[in-house]
Amino acid sequence: MKPARVLGILACLIAAVPGLASRASSRQSAPFYNIDTEKQIEGTIRELVFEPRYQDKAPFLILIIEEMKTGEVFRAEISPAWFFDYDLHKGESVRVIGSTYFKDETQYIIARRLQCGGETYFLRDSRGFPSWRGGQMKRAGRHRGRGM
Repeated sequence: MKPARVLGILACLIAAVPGLASRASSRQSAPFYNIDTEKQIEGTIRELVFEPRYQDKAPFLILIIEEMKTGEVFRAEISPAWFFDYDLHKGESVRVIGSTYFKDETQYIIARRLQCGGETYFLRDSRGFPSWRGGQMKRAGRHRGRGM
């Protein structure tokens, strides 16, 4: 059977099953890292949250950060909880470099680098690919260093 014909049959089946198409389109994919929207923020941690970001994956560490200069609030997506092992605290000063986006009137930053407690954590490479690729077995391979 030709690929175009198979796709046509699949489209008809999806349209024929009520609600299936709307459920498939209602799934929101997580935003991708975009180096064109990269920004650096410095601020104070107002809250630490662990929340699911990707279906069937470990919860993500999210920092609610108030930027020092502007007072703007960002939700910083750091990494899966298992990947990040520094003990962060509410009120701690941090510097984040990452890709920014808006969703539901909330400003987000997908962290590529995080500086806190005199350490720099390289969470993603220069193109935005996560350092935790490969799962928990790759945990020991993450990079950490002094300074920015």
